[in-house]
Amino acid sequence: MCKNAWNMAKINLKRLRAPYVVTGIVVAAMLLNILVFVVLALAGVNVSDHGFISAGNFLWLLPLLAGIYIPAKNFRRIVNLGGKRGNFFWGSLTAHAILAFMVSLANVATFYVIDRAVVNSGLFDPQFFGGVANLIEVFGWTRHGPIVAFLRQFAFLFFLATFMHTFAAIQDKWFGWVASIALVAVVSVFTPIAPLRAGLAWFFNLILTHHLPFMQILACIVLGCAVYALNKPIFARKTI
Repeated sequence: MCKNAWNMAKINLKRLRAPYVVTGIVVAAMLLNILVFVVLALAGVNVSDHGFISAGNFLWLLPLLAGIYIPAKNFRRIVNLGGKRGNFFWGSLTAHAILAFMVSLANVATFYVIDRAVVNSGLFDPQFFGGVANLIEVFGWTRHGPIVAFLRQFAFLFFLATFMHTFAAIQDKWFGWVASIALVAVVSVFTPIAPLRAGLAWFFNLILTHHLPFMQILACIVLGCAVYALNKPIFARKTI
């Protein structure tokens, strides 16, 4: 089982050309944008009112896009080539965990190496997180050091990927349309009503900004596994 899941994960990871290309282009563009402003600042141009979103945050596009691409594109290709649905289920979960791990590691490195260097240069808007805003700092994940920041980010990205995977997997069914409508309804109905808005805020606090890192990590992992478990019956009945 483990060997088959690992082999399926490798196949899924190799068949993500579009997500890799899109993510690579966006991240490269953001890095180039920051580099251009650094060069301008060193040339004497006043850029102290400028701030940037960290290029590392755009790496989050990869697990998000993979969560959509794997069930939408890879499933039929793999099954048509003789792959087993059970192996696809476990292999896809493994692939999402690997991508969440790698992206989390890369963004933590980006924050402590590139972002800190830009902030310490003092060239950009000090009111905008010193010039570069990285979500791991915005959400308070860095308060307990890089290891905790990595784990909190990994847990959230794992949940994000499994949610997108499940959401994409049901879009060719009637209940996929129901889920889409329900998602829009939750946001539009819960937001203006104070008690419901408080419940929505509680949920986002739990998965993003909870003051106890252990609670946020556990919540994201448990929710991610619970949501992903729905794929078992979905793909067992999914037509090719």
